[in-house]
Amino acid sequence: MYPILITTKWFNVYSYGFMLALGYTVFMALTIYQAKKNSLDAGTIFDMMLLQLIFGVLGSRLLFILEYAPDKLMSIDFLALEQGGLTFYGSIISAFVFDLLFLKFKQMPFWKTADCLGYGLGLGIAISRIGCFLNGCCYGIACSSTIGVQSRIAGPGFYHATQLYESFLSFVAFIIIVSLQKYKTHYGQTILGFISLYGFFRFFIEFLRAENPVVMLGMTLSQIISIILILLSIIVWKINNKNKELEVMPDMKEEKLGK
Repeated sequence: MYPILITTKWFNVYSYGFMLALGYTVFMALTIYQAKKNSLDAGTIFDMMLLQLIFGVLGSRLLFILEYAPDKLMSIDFLALEQGGLTFYGSIISAFVFDLLFLKFKQMPFWKTADCLGYGLGLGIAISRIGCFLNGCCYGIACSSTIGVQSRIAGPGFYHATQLYESFLSFVAFIIIVSLQKYKTHYGQTILGFISLYGFFRFFIEFLRAENPVVMLGMTLSQIISIILILLSIIVWKINNKNKELEVMPDMKEEKLGK
C-alpha cells in the first residue's frame, strides 16, 4: 500500500486524496463534454459541479461518521479526510439534493443534466477507488494469499481487494452505460441506469467488505441503500418513460443510431 505518494518538507500528497481528485476531474470533463453535446450551458454545469463537490464531500463524510464514529460528529476530526473516511452513498444523496435545487433555481432541465452526470460517474468512481486501495481502507474480509492482498490497516494476513473489485465493476458499469447511449429513449435513463447497476454491484461487494457493520436483516447500511436506490430507479424510470416531455428528440435518436 502507498498511502503517501509524495513526501516533501512542506506537505504530503496522499494517494487517497490524489486519486479522488483525479477521479472527480475525469468525471467533470466527461460531464462537460456531454453537456455541450446536449446543448446545455456547460459553464453553469461546471459551476454546479464545483459546488456539488463541497456538498458531496460533506454528505459523504457525514454518513461515514454516523455509521462508524458518531462520537466524532461534533469534533474537529470530522474534517480529517487525509486518511479516508468517506461513504459514496452519502455523496450521491447530498449531491442529488443540491443538484435538484440548483437546477431548479437556474431553470435548467434536471433529468437531461442528470444524464450528463451519469455518463461519466462510473469512470470517476473506478479511478477514485484505486485511491482506497493505495490507502488501504475499504478492505475486504480475510481470504487466501492466492487471491488476497495485504492491508496495513487490517493487520497481518491476506484480504479481498474489494476496492479493486468495485473499481473494476464501476468501470464495467461505465462501459455498459456508454454502449447503451444510442438506445436511450427518455432523459433520465442514463443516470437511473447507472445507479441501478452500481447498486447491484455494490450489494454483492458488501458481502466481502470487512469494515461495514450489519445494521438490519443481516445487511449493511450500504446494502439497504443499494436496494432502495435500485427500486426507486426502476419506479422513476417507468414514470419518466410515460412523460413525453422527457423523450429524446427523434432527430437526436436518429443521429445516435447512425453513429
